[in-house]
Amino acid sequence: MDSHQLDIVALAWSRELGLPDDALRRTGTRTLAPATDTVRFVRLGGASALVGPDWLLENAADVDDDALSTRTTLVEMTKEQGGRCTGPRLLAYAAEVGDDIGAENPLISHVLPHVLALQSLCPPDDVAEADLTGRRNWFTVLDEDETPLAGAGYTEWQGIVARVGVLTAPGVRRQGHGSAVGRLCTNDAIDEGLIPQWSPHPDNTAARRLAARLGYEELGSVIEVALRA
Repeated sequence: MDSHQLDIVALAWSRELGLPDDALRRTGTRTLAPATDTVRFVRLGGASALVGPDWLLENAADVDDDALSTRTTLVEMTKEQGGRCTGPRLLAYAAEVGDDIGAENPLISHVLPHVLALQSLCPPDDVAEADLTGRRNWFTVLDEDETPLAGAGYTEWQGIVARVGVLTAPGVRRQGHGSAVGRLCTNDAIDEGLIPQWSPHPDNTAARRLAARLGYEELGSVIEVALRA
């Protein structure tokens, strides 16, 4: 990913966090912003941003970015407020269309019923991470009996980024189906003028390997804590 594309991603995250447009373009700096009921820490390239209550911003002044990126640190800092932590999740981005989808004339569906059928075959944690029903622009590869094998989808975010998710049925993993739909989905997002973003959990090595094969580059992370009202 070139510097211009990274600046575009940084703009999307800055707007999401309510920061100045250039907040995450300042390499080596941390931008702070007040928020009442949510803590979010985003690292992107060489910059970072922390959004949260004033007391947390003060307490985090001497905590380095590596520590703030971990669940342990933020849960400890917010335990008296009943913080509920999600993440961390990595931020990986693709910049180029890939020509080879790894399959010849796959049968592809773009409708929700096949997405739901695929999810019914998969463990709940995998379904939640891929979040296909929370996305649109679906690509589901089917076998000759129209049984779903793998699916991918994306949603437009901040008018700039395409948030991508991929899910493969357990019985047919490592057969190239996830790679095929992931490639089709990524290519479609780029053709629409968006920058694809994939956000796997750090310990999901299978998803990270697949993302890398599809040209996604890990450039940061995001972690969030919802505070008790």
